[in-house]
Amino acid sequence: LPETPSAALAPAGDAGDTAAAVPQCTVSVFAFTRPHAPTAATCGLLHITCRQNPGLRVRPRSTQTTPVCEPSQNYRRTHRSLCLSRASSQHHRVGHAGRSHPPDLSRGYARLPARPRPPVRGQHPASVCVREQGPSRDARTRSLAAHMYLMSMVLDMTKRSEIIGKGSVKLVRICCLGASYVGGPTMAVIALKCPSIEVVVVDISTARISAWNSDQLPIYEPGLDDVVKQCRGRNLFFSSVVEKHISEADIIFVSVNTLTKTCGLGTGKAADLTYWESVARTIVDVAKSDKIVVEKSTVPVKTAEAIENILKHNSKGINFEILSNPEFLAEGTTINDLFNPDRVLLGGRETPEGQKAVQVLKDVYVHWVPVDRIITTNLWSAELSKLAANAFLAQRISSVNSMSALYEATGTDVTEVAYAKDIINLVYICECNGLPEVAHYWKQVIKANDYQKSRFVNRFVSSMFNTVSGKKIAVLGFAFKKDTGDTRETPAIDVCKGLLGDKAAISIYDHQVTEDQIQRDLAMNKFDWDYPIHLQPMSATAVKKQVTVTWDAYEATKGAHGVCILTEWDKFKVRDYKRIYDNMEKPAFVFDGRNIVDAEKLRKIGFIVYSIGKPLNAWLKDMPAVA
Repeated sequence: LPETPSAALAPAGDAGDTAAAVPQCTVSVFAFTRPHAPTAATCGLLHITCRQNPGLRVRPRSTQTTPVCEPSQNYRRTHRSLCLSRASSQHHRVGHAGRSHPPDLSRGYARLPARPRPPVRGQHPASVCVREQGPSRDARTRSLAAHMYLMSMVLDMTKRSEIIGKGSVKLVRICCLGASYVGGPTMAVIALKCPSIEVVVVDISTARISAWNSDQLPIYEPGLDDVVKQCRGRNLFFSSVVEKHISEADIIFVSVNTLTKTCGLGTGKAADLTYWESVARTIVDVAKSDKIVVEKSTVPVKTAEAIENILKHNSKGINFEILSNPEFLAEGTTINDLFNPDRVLLGGRETPEGQKAVQVLKDVYVHWVPVDRIITTNLWSAELSKLAANAFLAQRISSVNSMSALYEATGTDVTEVAYAKDIINLVYICECNGLPEVAHYWKQVIKANDYQKSRFVNRFVSSMFNTVSGKKIAVLGFAFKKDTGDTRETPAIDVCKGLLGDKAAISIYDHQVTEDQIQRDLAMNKFDWDYPIHLQPMSATAVKKQVTVTWDAYEATKGAHGVCILTEWDKFKVRDYKRIYDNMEKPAFVFDGRNIVDAEKLRKIGFIVYSIGKPLNAWLKDMPAVA
């Protein structure tokens, strides 16, 4: 936009100036009453609308006078006038008045009401209503999404000045590389909270981008649909044209998968930064202006330094500032966590340029996050904090898991259910930095958590007469927790592999996980230093032979010898377990890996029930805990 947008507006001109082409629509602007809204910026925003709609024309007018349409000898029946009537700062209406003849100048046709018009019940605060009246005076209401967006941006003008600077109308552009569980929801919330910022999420997967642009989003999170629908097409966009949007962006978030190396040095432990290096080289190839690059994924310490070396050694005079902004989200509550974060951590270089970049990103978050919750630190501390948080969570979980066997043996009850995070990379970092004792400690934490899954499988097999070969086992839930379709780190993978290793026929039901995803997860490779032989990956063909995925829980349990609950979906608490019991082979087993069902109620129906850390059935007490 030009520095003085108002000067770029097409002047109303005299009748003779427009004899060749009378506009189809004139916009009379006179009632922007929001305090402190910069006139230049307002006109600039209207200029955007006029550029996109060549038939529109803008006439700036005073808010103190009654506007009237100036007639001319070239006035046509098709002439229309869009007039913004005075309203409250939270409600603006646009009356679209059409006439077959010029209006009476002595009366005017768009008089200002003496008082602000109150909002209409049930109407969006920033909505724009257009009423078209023809000679027959029949009214038809139409939706103008573009004008609704224009009004929302004007209402947010005071916030815009925090980001774009006083007197400027330059839009801040954010591009996020990676449209997965972190990038998609995070950018959607930023777009919602910062309507003055253009946010584009890019991904090389055209199928994933198509899903983000459809009514069926590629991931499930409570509240995500509503957030995306409010912003998509306004200031939130999803695209597979990666290079273009990287080039145009001011801030680039990188939210790509950080896998574990499958070959070479550090196999099974070290993080594979192939995607990160590829992203860095793409950024430096297409960048034409200074960029702020933000790490959003969980990465090893000193990743920023490696990316910085790639960018700055190939920069061609362009300045890149690297920031770390780790996510502390819990899937299933991601949107709530983004709306109300307990902390936002920003790490950057302790140089003037680095601190300036940190402030730019901080200015984005202050739109909705209290300043005292935004913590700034150096790059390395920010990177390490995410790994440390995961490590301490895993440590707490391993303590709970290590005690659950004792709780079962003594009849004590444990109610806490926890889930481990992958800290293998932390073990590798300790080993590479000459800290074998520390690496061994965290390795044992991981082993304790893996032991819990192995013990669950062993208890299952031993309880069913020490074999599940050829038996149908129903698995309810495959996602790693409720309210998400994410299967990364889900214990269901290891449990199902253990049962498949004993030749079980598994029927899986999870309404948020696709069959393709389940098949891929069960055929994938897993690296560990002591991984049991019977849990090693199977071929895709073998998995398809032994695994059935169904979209009906009752169909999954029909004819099954046992039911395995592996995700704490609320719907599993209220299933008709009497119906399930009647359709199962007897004796019917329920193995509750999430402690969500009423074990005593199920026992009264006739089930033999096993819950982690809960008193055992008399039947199960006589069974060994290992196969």
